[in-house]
This record gives sequence, C-alpha cells and structure tokens, in this order.
Amino acid sequence: MRVVSAAEAVHAIPDGARVVLPHGCVEPTAFYRAFQEEQDGFKDLTLYSGLQFGDYPFLQRGLGEHFRYVTWQASAKLRGQARAGLIDVLPLRFRDVTRVVSRSGMVVPDVVVIQTTPPRGAEVSLGISVSLYRDLIDSASLVIAELNANMPWTRGPTVIPVEAIDLGVESSLPLGEYRTPRRSARDERIVEKVLGLIPAGAWVQFGVGAIPDAVLRRLHEIRDVNIHSGMLTDGLIDFVGRSRHRARVVTGELAGTPALYELAGRSEQVEIHPVGVTHNLIELAKLPRFVSVNSAIEVDLHGQVNGETIDGLQVSGVGGSLDFVEGAEYSPGGASIIALPSTTENGARSKIVRALGATTPVTIPRFCADYVVTEYGAARLRGKTLRQRAEALIAIAHPEWRDRLAAG
Repeated sequence: MRVVSAAEAVHAIPDGARVVLPHGCVEPTAFYRAFQEEQDGFKDLTLYSGLQFGDYPFLQRGLGEHFRYVTWQASAKLRGQARAGLIDVLPLRFRDVTRVVSRSGMVVPDVVVIQTTPPRGAEVSLGISVSLYRDLIDSASLVIAELNANMPWTRGPTVIPVEAIDLGVESSLPLGEYRTPRRSARDERIVEKVLGLIPAGAWVQFGVGAIPDAVLRRLHEIRDVNIHSGMLTDGLIDFVGRSRHRARVVTGELAGTPALYELAGRSEQVEIHPVGVTHNLIELAKLPRFVSVNSAIEVDLHGQVNGETIDGLQVSGVGGSLDFVEGAEYSPGGASIIALPSTTENGARSKIVRALGATTPVTIPRFCADYVVTEYGAARLRGKTLRQRAEALIAIAHPEWRDRLAAG
C-alpha cells in the first residue's frame, strides 16, 4: 500500500473506469471531497453504489457531464436526480451483487473504494461493514482505502492484509451516521404486534426503518433470542445491554451513531460478516425459528409487496428483504413479517392497496408472503387462498379504507 493524498487517489482512477463506492455509513468523506474538486478530468466514468445514508456529496456536481451513477438501491434523497433521469438503477437483490459486480460477472469493477481502520502491523480491519467488500477487493484492479482513525477494529472476518490495498488515504473525519426516523404512537402499536410473533429462542433479522429499529430496541424482552441480519442500527445497543443472556449477533454492517460503533469495537458478541454468510439461503435455513422483520411501501390484496417505488419513482431497491424472507420460509419454525402503517402519515393513501400499479415492481412475490402487520393487527397469508388473503388484509387496513378496498 502506498499512502497518498485524496486528490492523488482520485487522479489514479483511469477515465472510463467502473468505480464501486461504499454504501451505508462507510462514507469515505476525504475521498468524496477530493472527487468533487478533481472530477473535471473525467469524461466517461461510471460510479456504482448501493444505498447511502449521507447526502451523496459526490453527486453534487458533474453528474451526467463527467460521470454516470448506477445504484442497486436508490434513496429518497435522490428523488430529484431520479426525476431528471440522471441515475440508472441496476435491479439486484443484495446477495447477487458480488456475483454480478465481479471479475467474472456482468459488471467488472475496475476500481473499488473502501473505508478501513489504519494499519496494525500488516493488517487493517473493515470495521463496521464487511458485507460486499472482501469480494469486491478481490475483483478490482485498483483498491483505494480511506484509513479512518475513527473506524473500530471489529470481530468476525473483518481483517484484510495491507497488501490488498493499492492506495491509502489517511483520515480522521467522523464516520457516517444513520439516525432512526422518528417513531409515532402508531408505530409503537405495530411494534407490540410484531413482538408477539417472535418466539423465544428465535434468530431475528431486521430491515432498516423506524419500525424494525423499534422492534430491535425491545428485542431483549424476548427470552434467548439471537440476531442474524444484513444491517443493524442503534437499537442493537439496547439489545446487547439489556438482554439477560449472552446473545450472539451476526451482521454484515452497522449504521448508526458513534455509540453503536464503539459497542462494535469492544463487544465480543457482535460479529461482522460478508454477504456470503449474512444472506446465504442455506445458512439461514439452518437457523431455528428464523424470523425476518422488514417494512415496505405498500402491499396489495394478493400479498405482493412493493418496497422500491412511489408513484413510479425509484426510492429504494430490492435490498436483502427477499433473501431473508426465503430464509425464514425454509427455517424450522421460521416466519417472515412485513410491518407497515396502514396509511401514509397524513392518511391520504392506504398502504394496503387493491392491486399494485401496472409499472410497480414486485419486490416480494405473493407466493413468498407470510405475515403482514399494521397497527390494526397481523394477517398471516401463507396457506390462504387469494380470496382469504384479501379478506385478511382488508381486516388490518385502516377502517376508513376497508369499504373501498372491498368494493374494488
């Protein structure tokens, strides 16, 4: 590894390259700042990434002129660029990213940018996010690492040799943060119903959002549970600190505040693993009573789930929800839960809809649907006919929408 300035790292990227950037809270801020200042030398660069919780600073200038942006999981923060047609969406479920974006895949990465700890001897740790990065490092010709002094050294297969990195950029800037959306009284009612579906001794997975995070914060109330997830948020602090047993926590990455990252750096219970472990269907199926808890944008009366678009605009992606839904289906005693409010926040639209729109993507197909939970109850769809599903879902819709849903 050669230590260089952030500007030198940007200059080392050949024009025309496919560059994979980190996602989640692994934001290489020093690199992003340099990229914005030094991008004028590019005419044909393509940037790839998943969902980022920051403000996408690398897109503030030059998009469509000096580079293109492709994402496998969009963000509501990109609505303006999406409406303008300035971003491209690569539909991929999370476990498939490292097969498609790889040396032997359909998208061969030339450059990968990562964030790690500073070296300890001949090694660094990937810290709060392993997920895709071990695989991406093996596939890229040029590996650029932002060596962040604030990154914790974490447990699990997080360590890589310094020699796997070509260019290192030293940084002491704050790590990226994700703050859970505000919870409402309605969300708390949903949380109570979800907790009632999680058995003692379960292994539990959580999506990202106000409801999954609130369930995570109270998971310690259930006896002998463990966690196996793709991403975990600040609710993990309450779970680890208040559980009466020594729970095991396996996740691909963390997204939260410095308190969460500090926990990961000191706790022997929290392990960070690659996507080949966290999203592996065979491994998930071996976990007894594996329960997945995810949210969605809307669910139709057949049980089809849209977790990606609003009015045709891409605001999210497939993510890992289907991976975990399938894992729960094959787990002995497993169950998958889609938890969502019955209406939008202002009540103007029902989130239980008669049918998804003609161009609305199906993130989770109806034959995979299990539990759907709103503040009005839990509907178990597995084993029900289409008529029975419609009846069960209408029963947990907001009362003001039930007649309209039933009438068609």
